[in-house]
Amino acid sequence: MAREPDKIDLARELQATLRARQELGTQYDDQFIQSLVDKLTAQVRHEVETARPARQRIDAGQRTAIAICSFIFLIPLVAVMGGGLGALLACLTVLGINLAVNL
Repeated sequence: MAREPDKIDLARELQATLRARQELGTQYDDQFIQSLVDKLTAQVRHEVETARPARQRIDAGQRTAIAICSFIFLIPLVAVMGGGLGALLACLTVLGINLAVNL
């Protein structure tokens, strides 16, 4: 939603454009329209960029829950893999998931 000062600025820009058109005539209509379109486009882009929600972060409680669940699931994974290279692969996978979540 546009703030009130932005509406006032836009109204002033439009009034100035209309006054300039009256003084200079209709031969500059295309330039006036293009200038106004550029200003409106810039304002809309600015408002869209500022309206985007911030990237959601994982809080400490969620990180702790992920770490606990990872440990709980890692125990049966190591048992199923039978130790050795399979267990190492399971540990590295869980470690990678935890690193990705925390970064």
